[in-house]
Amino acid sequence: MQASCDDEDGVVYKDVVVIGNGPSGICLSYMLAGNWPYYTGEPHPGDEMLTARLHFSTRSENDDRYEKIDRETEDESSNNPWKTNGGSDEGRKGLADSTRCKLECLSSGLEGRQGGRPLALLMDHLQHPCVDTGFDVPSLLTWKSVEQRSEHKVIDHVVLGKGQAGGSWQSMDPNVLTISLNRWMSMPDLDIREWEALIESEQFRRTNASDGEPYACKTASRVSVGTVAAYYRDYVRLKRLEQYFRCGTIVTSVRPSENRSNGRHDCHGWTVDGFEMQTGRPFRYRCKRVVLATGTTDLTNRLGVPGEDSHPDWVTHDLNELESKLDRLLDRQHGSNVEGRQSVDPVLVIGAGLSAADAIIAARFRGIPVLHAFRDPSGELGKPGAEKKRAFYERLQGLPSSMYPEYHKVYEMMAEGGTNYPLYKTLPSYSLIGFPEDGTDRRVVTLSDSAGHVHAFRVSVVAILIGYKPDLSYLEAAGIGLGKYPDKPIDCKSNPIEVDDFTYEATKAPRSGLYALGPLVGDNFVRYVLGGAFGILVHILNSSSPT
Repeated sequence: MQASCDDEDGVVYKDVVVIGNGPSGICLSYMLAGNWPYYTGEPHPGDEMLTARLHFSTRSENDDRYEKIDRETEDESSNNPWKTNGGSDEGRKGLADSTRCKLECLSSGLEGRQGGRPLALLMDHLQHPCVDTGFDVPSLLTWKSVEQRSEHKVIDHVVLGKGQAGGSWQSMDPNVLTISLNRWMSMPDLDIREWEALIESEQFRRTNASDGEPYACKTASRVSVGTVAAYYRDYVRLKRLEQYFRCGTIVTSVRPSENRSNGRHDCHGWTVDGFEMQTGRPFRYRCKRVVLATGTTDLTNRLGVPGEDSHPDWVTHDLNELESKLDRLLDRQHGSNVEGRQSVDPVLVIGAGLSAADAIIAARFRGIPVLHAFRDPSGELGKPGAEKKRAFYERLQGLPSSMYPEYHKVYEMMAEGGTNYPLYKTLPSYSLIGFPEDGTDRRVVTLSDSAGHVHAFRVSVVAILIGYKPDLSYLEAAGIGLGKYPDKPIDCKSNPIEVDDFTYEATKAPRSGLYALGPLVGDNFVRYVLGGAFGILVHILNSSSPT
């Protein structure tokens, strides 16, 4: 697509600039490229009222097929009048034609796993019907491109990202299994299981030469991070979105544009500055709207104790880096004259989240002992009624032990205290104080217990895994003021960016035209980003240029 460029100042003009090329940015780009969702007409297997609302909201004005139902001809086996169209979407209005009132009506009364905004829940119910009850039901959405529907609009946009398409998924440990099931990781119009089948059968390059047999989807299961990362990269290629993606870029500033006297681009109310990582060449966009889709894993949280960042050779805040350090530790040990792994000093893991659990699993898998420090006293973990107050347990809610045995095992170890588990010892309610220097090469840390007593431990590696935070340094005051609590930094759990539930426009922005979606607004599952992207699309289509 041709970019509008002002020859005098080199500024590139766009309707929309999306910052972040992860799942949120990919999903939004697909819709802005003219691919819009339609309701298939099939009934929702778990919500008859939603089915009725969908049929009423998407029927054409001249379509009276659902207004007159001859109830005398209904037999007892056809109690649902909404199936009279055989599940066809022909003649239906697209969901993108919805007004805010219709979206509010469609979203009313819906519930989802661990919360979710109304529009995110609606699109999740359509994309993954009854998925939380264990059913594997086909999507109730079909997607039409601008080639199929001439009335669709292609919105001029660019997607900016530091790395390859897929965002942070490209930098995670590719061997770790996702928490979400494979189908939950899917982007519009290409289920990840279908993509896996195409790849594995080596027919994805010869689709037109196939025999017409449908590809059988795999059962819903967890999938490796590496598979998800490859899927997102390939999705951008297969859906012809590469023309919109500008990877390898750093955004340095997002701010309201200064007023221009000639009025040529007065509607482009935002300016985005940055540079290319490889060449250092700066760029500038002026746009009507900016979408923040960077996720929340750019920066690791710190404890702020003395010496925390002074020992990069044996202190880390990153799981991938930890595994590399553990492998090097074993390599050095095998190359020495010392026999047996029992001589290796333990790894200190600090944190009670899933990343900390992954670290414990990685160390024990390599036969390296673990000291595990966390805030929750182990005695409380095993008490009835106390679990729901614990961060780690909250992440396990709804995760069956048969599907997530490794995390449940770590929780059992934490609750039991570690006495019955080799290579694992808990330090409940211990806090890291610092890294004392004794003039030797020994790696020593000091921690205080709940009574205030100080303890020193020799360690081989320290992994401080206490969560992540978004890098919003390109915004004024790093985005402080945009959240629910305007005086605190943005945090995906405790202080997400405040946005309108149906437009995803930031309610506390200095001017209109600033949007956010995904983890930045509390939609922390990939399955929920579809709702945010859809809400932004509908708002752009229904509103004039912001002023």
